[in-house]
Amino acid sequence: VLSRTCAVAVADTLFRSGVRYAFGHPGGEVVDLIEALETRGIKFVLTGHESAAAFMAATVGRLTGVPGVCLATLGPGACNLVLGVGCAYLDRDPLLAISARTIGRLAEVSEKQNLQLNEMFQPICKASISLDSQGTETAVREAISLAKREIRGPVYLSLPNDVAVSPEVGGEGCGFKLDQKLADTRDVGEISKALGSAARPIAVIGIALDAKNDSGSVRRFLAVTGIPYVVLPQAKGIADESGPGYLGTVASAAADAILVEQLKSSDCLLGIGFDPVESSQDWHYDAPLYNVANWSIARGAFRPEAECLGNVSNLLKAVLKECDLETEWTARELDAIKFSIHQAMLPTGSSRTGGLSPFSVMDLLNTLLPENTIVATDVGAHKMLISQTWNAATPDGFLVTNGLSAMGYGVPAALCASLLNPTRPVVGVFGDGGFGMMVQELETAKRLGLSPLLIVLCDRTLAVIKIAQDMRKIPNRGVDFLQVDWAMVAQGFGARGVSASSLDATAVAIDRWLAEPELTVLSVAVDDGLYVGLTY
Repeated sequence: VLSRTCAVAVADTLFRSGVRYAFGHPGGEVVDLIEALETRGIKFVLTGHESAAAFMAATVGRLTGVPGVCLATLGPGACNLVLGVGCAYLDRDPLLAISARTIGRLAEVSEKQNLQLNEMFQPICKASISLDSQGTETAVREAISLAKREIRGPVYLSLPNDVAVSPEVGGEGCGFKLDQKLADTRDVGEISKALGSAARPIAVIGIALDAKNDSGSVRRFLAVTGIPYVVLPQAKGIADESGPGYLGTVASAAADAILVEQLKSSDCLLGIGFDPVESSQDWHYDAPLYNVANWSIARGAFRPEAECLGNVSNLLKAVLKECDLETEWTARELDAIKFSIHQAMLPTGSSRTGGLSPFSVMDLLNTLLPENTIVATDVGAHKMLISQTWNAATPDGFLVTNGLSAMGYGVPAALCASLLNPTRPVVGVFGDGGFGMMVQELETAKRLGLSPLLIVLCDRTLAVIKIAQDMRKIPNRGVDFLQVDWAMVAQGFGARGVSASSLDATAVAIDRWLAEPELTVLSVAVDDGLYVGLTY
């Protein structure tokens, strides 16, 4: 009986762990691994670019909890994975990144495509593993466990082709110390006391929890206590965004300066899974912040007043049990805050270019799209706006990168969401700059038979950078580009391509897609001068 190869050992272990897709771009050095994956029940999804593969793998990890897998060849292929892997690292998405590396007999004597890949990935991964045929199955199993373990994130594995085709040899793997997770509940009493004595507490919802399993407990806790709450963009949908206590989204969201002022004046901020990795602001550093989460947010000199670690649902029950809460918030006051945020995003002038206001497009999406829609967004001015305006009904209803905030994320995230949820409406919202970075993935979507609606907001500029330039009184250099007929481009890929320059035409296109779902690119002309309430 022939011994199984290391490539087969990798594939078998991934399949048993729940992996069903591997996204990537092949090279001659990884064809044996791809064959092993396919024959073991894992579909290899060819993408147009390796960074798209990594973004899609990260989306799998976020939506399913099972680490997504991306795959590349050595050299340039591995380098192209870096953006998506770094994004997963700061977005807390479980992921396995696998690439080839130079085979042993050449590694010391040849520089051809020979980079120190394990060293390159080390700073942006929880671990960087060199597979060498010793204990392959154990090493992959450990990598999967490590990626899923708090703090969630990517693990990198390099596999030379000569090792991939060699027989697997038993061994101890990498010897990671995956100790039993220890809950830290010592501060429950302190948190309960602080919350109970607070006059103006505010809850801050983040990603340091189990979004799917903790959502119900978070909603019940907020309903029972009645305290107002804000969410960070990646945590949208965990709390009830239609509830009376929901104030809005903070940390790079339109008009969130109003909310930041409320946070700064609060006498008790209760973090529920709050992770500062999403925040580019400083309000939490000196705030009376108490946190319940899956992992500690203490970093460097920063320490919350108190924090409890472990199962967030259980921690919230413990806090509630010991807390006697009575606040000074009134319904009228909360409504006034929400009204102020809404007004701060409304355009006051008329269009200079004939394009629509981005706010009116976002408002239309909330009106027309079903509650179970998954919305994926890219990075830019539109991200800050839709993070505030989209009413996410479910914990998986909004996909955004806000840890690394990498342009190019939106299209792969939308495609992956559509792949994993073929019966749910999936809508992507992008600027024309970010969409241009990933337009090649329209072929991927067409080949896979996916049918998301991809909305491109066309203003022919990098609007959020222009805002930064204007704030610094710097001329607008390096931000404008020529108009592209994205509807025609989409048709060239075999997709439905539609252009709209009015709200009525936009609504007609959305309604048609809802009635007749197919891969659709909707190009909407907007005026970047009508973005309001954004800061940089």
